[in-house]
Amino acid sequence: MKKIAPFVLLLVIVQAGRDLKAQTPSPPTPTYDQAVSLVETGRKTLEEGPLFQGQQALESCADTLNSHCDCCYQRARACLYLSRACDLDKHRKQAEYWDDLGITLAQKALGFNGQSAGAHSLLALLYETKLGYGDMFTGMSVGPKAGDENKKALALDAQNAQVQLAAGIQYVMAPPIGGGDVKKGIATLQRVLELDSKVDEAYYWLAKAYRKQNDRVNFKKSLDSALQINPQNRMVLKEQVDWK
Repeated sequence: MKKIAPFVLLLVIVQAGRDLKAQTPSPPTPTYDQAVSLVETGRKTLEEGPLFQGQQALESCADTLNSHCDCCYQRARACLYLSRACDLDKHRKQAEYWDDLGITLAQKALGFNGQSAGAHSLLALLYETKLGYGDMFTGMSVGPKAGDENKKALALDAQNAQVQLAAGIQYVMAPPIGGGDVKKGIATLQRVLELDSKVDEAYYWLAKAYRKQNDRVNFKKSLDSALQINPQNRMVLKEQVDWK
């Protein structure tokens, strides 16, 4: 039997690989709705995989005004939760990266539609998140921006549960000099639940507020309510462990 030279054999293997690759169809790019569904799955679980896939898929949105705003908004939303996921896993640099990208995307969404209450409140949340990664000077420069965005969002749609949620988070987490007020935060988060009783994040931030007041009973009730809605909420599960 005639031997095949190693070099020729290598060429045959490489070409066979190319032929196989050409015959294997690429996985379809997720549609807009599928990408948003991935982001929502990642929001519930705070797993980086679906969040990353969702925001990547949204990069290829159609070149129209409305879709650009919606895609930028959803990508910014994915970035917010990627930042939180990385922070939970103690990957601070990655968390900061995603938060900064989210701010850029939310600003871009507002460039397409400055009347989007959702984009204003999302930008406020991203600014509020950035405060946790900075120092006193960050607070001085970014804190007022979060407050301004929340005011704009509330002026546009005060009956929106997500808009009220962002305002409530700021009240709970900001220092008094930056507009923080835990009692107002509790009242605002309770308003969120009046508008939509299924917002598990409202219960989580209520628990944070009650923790600040050293109210263990309502702290536990709030976490239990959050887990009834979303048993996969990693932030809630971590909060349970951190304060026993």
